[in-house]
Amino acid sequence: MALRRPHRKSRHGCLECKRRRVKCDEARPTCTNCAKRHAECEYGSSSSLLWANEEQSTRATFRTSGSDSGQHSESVLGSPTASDSLGILGRLNSSGGAVATSSVPALNLEDLELMMQWCNSTYLTLSRNELTDAIWRIAVPEEALSHPFLMHGILALAALHLARMGPDPSRRAAHLNRAVAHQNQALALFRELLGDIQESNAKAMFAFASIVVVYTFGFPHSPDVQDPWTCVDDFHQVLVLTRGVQQVIKLPTSHLGSGSFAPIFQVDKTRAPLPEETQAIIHQLQEANESCGIRAPVHETDIYAKTIENMADMLSWTYAGMTASAVAGRWAIALPPRYLELLREREPFSLVMLAHYGVLLQYLKHRWCFDGWCVRVAKAVWAILDDQWRPLVHWAMREILGQNYLERVDNF
Repeated sequence: MALRRPHRKSRHGCLECKRRRVKCDEARPTCTNCAKRHAECEYGSSSSLLWANEEQSTRATFRTSGSDSGQHSESVLGSPTASDSLGILGRLNSSGGAVATSSVPALNLEDLELMMQWCNSTYLTLSRNELTDAIWRIAVPEEALSHPFLMHGILALAALHLARMGPDPSRRAAHLNRAVAHQNQALALFRELLGDIQESNAKAMFAFASIVVVYTFGFPHSPDVQDPWTCVDDFHQVLVLTRGVQQVIKLPTSHLGSGSFAPIFQVDKTRAPLPEETQAIIHQLQEANESCGIRAPVHETDIYAKTIENMADMLSWTYAGMTASAVAGRWAIALPPRYLELLREREPFSLVMLAHYGVLLQYLKHRWCFDGWCVRVAKAVWAILDDQWRPLVHWAMREILGQNYLERVDNF
């Protein structure tokens, strides 16, 4: 199919000659002036357009939705000439002038894919219930429109989610690269605002801080590392960052407690009684802590007592049905700062408590960002501890790896 005009010449010439105010010889399909300049020759639509077949004299027929159902209409939209003609019409504005297509930014389809991933799935990683779903799915992206660091954070976590759980394995490396790129940009912009948290950016700062915690837990680490201390050191960094981000979250909460983000802070703190076996384990840890303090005065009994109490509190919260990502962060946030120093110093009792933290992560393994840590941490701790300390982590190992855990710990 092709576009045919009446043989009568236009009194205005082509649009390019008209714009340049030069005389047009109206040669078809390209006038002489446009041919010399290698310019696109376009003619206005002042005269009627006739759709015709260049090779056949049969004229194309258009049928409306009311056409007979048993007949097929010919479509001119599939022909190259028709497409070219519609393209010309699309470049004309309502007054007949040419639209500068360069002024319209190109769509970034990769980032659009990531935003769809966020709105369809990733937001649930941070949401706790139906009350907070709309905040993370709608309100946070809206906030990100005014705060680029938050937008990059959203896209980074969505890309990481796709890299970890996406259906196409061939794209996982590309998704991971995009996650790192967006996260680097987000952190660079975020750091600039750390000293200037105010009501106007409090929501964005809080949301991004929460995203960073999940991103840190979810970022993949080398699973084939043979040194168990590498796993412990990696996880130590995760805990340190989680606590550091909490310091940022504390600052803007005064602006958020009564606003649209309020449901996030309205946490049901219902606790359930610990099962008898779990109570026995907590009691065992408390007795071991006190015994270590008696045998070795340098043992920091008070620090470990608070860590055990924190663990019991988080387990009670989990047994009550709380399986949101907040559980993992709250244990790290409530830790005595000295505990993380003891873990970095590789104190055996700090490793015992780390194994029990793995139990909390086991209850959160349905969340993609935690699913690998509980097993890796348990195996690493078991590989490091000697026979003197291993009895204190038997329960944790069974909870994480099952009754036959000894068959699974030798292949770290």
